[in-house]
Amino acid sequence: MKKLFILFFLCSFYALTAQNNDWHKIKDLEAAYSIKFPSEPKKDKSDVSTDKGLVTMYTYTYQPEKDDKNFIYMSSFSEYPNSFFPGGLNTLDKRKKVLESAINGAVTNTKGTLLSKTEIIFNGYNGTDVKISLDTGGFQYIIRMKTILVGLKLYMTQVIYTKENGDNLNSKQFFNSFELLNVKQ
Repeated sequence: MKKLFILFFLCSFYALTAQNNDWHKIKDLEAAYSIKFPSEPKKDKSDVSTDKGLVTMYTYTYQPEKDDKNFIYMSSFSEYPNSFFPGGLNTLDKRKKVLESAINGAVTNTKGTLLSKTEIIFNGYNGTDVKISLDTGGFQYIIRMKTILVGLKLYMTQVIYTKENGDNLNSKQFFNSFELLNVKQ
């Protein structure tokens, strides 16, 4: 019986490890970050309105067709012009305002409701981890979004899932795979 348990454990561990290795790693050297998606994401860019003007947002998006508890995986990167913050973002209060503005923009653009917000530190940089509720067609979806502010650069990762599938294994793997690469401010 003990041998059977060990064999089962090893097979389960191998299957989990093999599945994790199948993920598609994006290494964006210009944006200075890497992240893993369940499959190859679509790269795009768009101009986004902010209270200070337009900013170009570079995104990677993957929408699974089936067999996934998440509907969308997305990472994005934007760099604010120096003219947006003539005095820089050299105080915690100024950085918090930028992060708060990103959250408010996401809530407004999705017509959602902010459920939770946690301030985080990632590699020494300020960030937030939020959950936004979105009711569409009789279903409640959750947008989990992490933002990191590095100088004038804003990094964002997000996953959308139903309320029942919150914080599932794939979403955790996605968020945990995010890395900054030789970031210079």
